[in-house]
Amino acid sequence: MSATLQDAIRARFERGFSEWNKGYESWLQWCDELYEPDAHYNVYATRLTLQQYKDMMGQLFAAYEIELGEFHNILIQDNWGAIRYTVYITDKATGEQIEQKTMEFVHFKDNHAPIGARVVEGWALSDRPLTEH
Repeated sequence: MSATLQDAIRARFERGFSEWNKGYESWLQWCDELYEPDAHYNVYATRLTLQQYKDMMGQLFAAYEIELGEFHNILIQDNWGAIRYTVYITDKATGEQIEQKTMEFVHFKDNHAPIGARVVEGWALSDRPLTEH
């Protein structure tokens, strides 16, 4: 793959952070640009359709304040990307705060302009899953 696709994947990751940190509605709009319509996301070993992923994230955003923190690593090879980053989470009901270390592995599709690189499938893993809290 070309350096151009790798640059596009890096830009998607970086923009994704800023869109996430603007709240759920902003993230939902971003999803339509970031993901292929038939994309899947694997979260805690469960393979979700894009709509199931959106619904799950809506439930999480309703219960938690979730802020993506620092990027620690971004690795890109061919049409694959991997990122490692910190997530800061506050339970809206209890005020309990946790810090997650998260990794994502993402397979992209290279589309012609203006669509660009979009996610086909991704896998997310965290050291402290919200399902434990």
